[in-house]
Amino acid sequence: MGADAEAARNGALFDLERGACYLVKEKKPDLSYRLFDLFLHQRVPALCITRQYPERVRRERGLSDVRVIWLSHTPGEDFQNPAAIGTLAKVIEKFVEDNGGDGVVLLEGLEYLIINNGFLQTLMFVEHVNEFIMQRRAILLLPVSPDTLEEKELALLERNIEVLESPAVKTDLETREVSKLLDHY
Repeated sequence: MGADAEAARNGALFDLERGACYLVKEKKPDLSYRLFDLFLHQRVPALCITRQYPERVRRERGLSDVRVIWLSHTPGEDFQNPAAIGTLAKVIEKFVEDNGGDGVVLLEGLEYLIINNGFLQTLMFVEHVNEFIMQRRAILLLPVSPDTLEEKELALLERNIEVLESPAVKTDLETREVSKLLDHY
């Protein structure tokens, strides 16, 4: 099977437009990690920023070859202070630039950034990163539990970011995965 045919088979991956940020509405970031994994299988440069301990994420999500940055007040290598969102924006920008404007970033911990910076500062950070990503071929996956935000806050986040509703995307993804399995028989 040629590269184009294989790319077409991984439809959910290519339904996501390059140069876009996606707000993935889900209680736990399972769908976001599944989408992230699709990019990994296509060898797209990847960066994972998470509130979870990096070794646990690598082990549980199979991210052995991915840089994982921990949002934590604990200093250390690949630890990012959640209150320093300007620095976090620079980390994301550097990753994308180092990969020629390409790459996928999973930023799991938006709620934690809001706790540490307030909603408006975090919204400004998201808008800044969104503008940067739109000018490149990169993708940002931003999982958020809708239950953790006020209706107005969620509406402000959704205003300039593509929204993926977990149940619909999950069903589409599962349909494509089953179809892919059946094609191998």
